[in-house]
Amino acid sequence: MGSLSMQRQQSALYGACLLSTGGLGILYSGGDAGLLAARCDGLLLSGGGDIHPARFGQAVQNGRLSIDPVRDEEEHELFEAFSARSKPILGICRGAQAINVFLGGTLRQHIEGHSGCCHRVRCVPRLAALVGVAPTVNSYHHQAVDAIAPSLHAAAWADDGTVEAVMHGSAPILGIQWHPERMAPPLCEDVTGENHLPLFRWLCEQC
Repeated sequence: MGSLSMQRQQSALYGACLLSTGGLGILYSGGDAGLLAARCDGLLLSGGGDIHPARFGQAVQNGRLSIDPVRDEEEHELFEAFSARSKPILGICRGAQAINVFLGGTLRQHIEGHSGCCHRVRCVPRLAALVGVAPTVNSYHHQAVDAIAPSLHAAAWADDGTVEAVMHGSAPILGIQWHPERMAPPLCEDVTGENHLPLFRWLCEQC
């Protein structure tokens, strides 16, 4: 299995979580997206900075964005190449937002109360089978899904109504707004008593 991520300086936790659930991750550093999609089994779009609002038809509305247009384009090419081959895709934090944008959805450019905290989410049954009905999750984001892409549906919500996960209706595509690699004991335990390694196992099993 290939796990591809665009973060310029990536957390080793992603690779460790994949390895512990049956996968072997590689870090994308450029190259032909189609060739990589042909050779790798799945795609992991990691956390990171903000997606440029132009990607979802908006102008920049505040000065808090940390954007990388090159990363936006690279991830879009990878997403298109993997999804065209019906290969599984897991998006984490920024990655979940990217999935929504790449499929035609939009984002809220800034929200309060979701950066550097933990909170509960409510999950639909398909996601609850992996992480429980109402887990407590970490939260490191200030953007969030707004209009959901036509092929996706919301799979989890925070108590304030913020969409916290999206799933594709038929393809193996899942986006999670929190950081499961930091909820993976004994590797990392942001939230005591929570284990979200099954999200990485889902990616590996779909490959």
